[in-house]
Amino acid sequence: MYSPEQFEKMVKELTEHENCILSWKAGEYSDGRDRLRNFREIAAFEGREPIDVALTLLLKHIQSIAHHVKMRKFEWAWETPQGEGLKQRIADARNYLLLLAACIDEIDEMGRVEL
Repeated sequence: MYSPEQFEKMVKELTEHENCILSWKAGEYSDGRDRLRNFREIAAFEGREPIDVALTLLLKHIQSIAHHVKMRKFEWAWETPQGEGLKQRIADARNYLLLLAACIDEIDEMGRVEL
């Protein structure tokens, strides 16, 4: 049985790490003025829209998680000797959901999405 307390503890741990990762990577991928800059630049290189780039990068993380779960080859840790653990991969995927939401929000604010 997975208790509500265990669940809340896990959610708190993931959320704290996600916030740290999101802040750290913001400095790496944006210029401080445009949080979606890296998506815009990649989109320009590829002739796509930033929302499409965000979705592709999210799916990359989902595919990685799915592969490890299917193969039952993962360590429930933030880091492993080989690199990212499954906790890190899930935190990254959740952050990419937020970035995709920002792309959608920006489009909606510009009136380019039919709801």
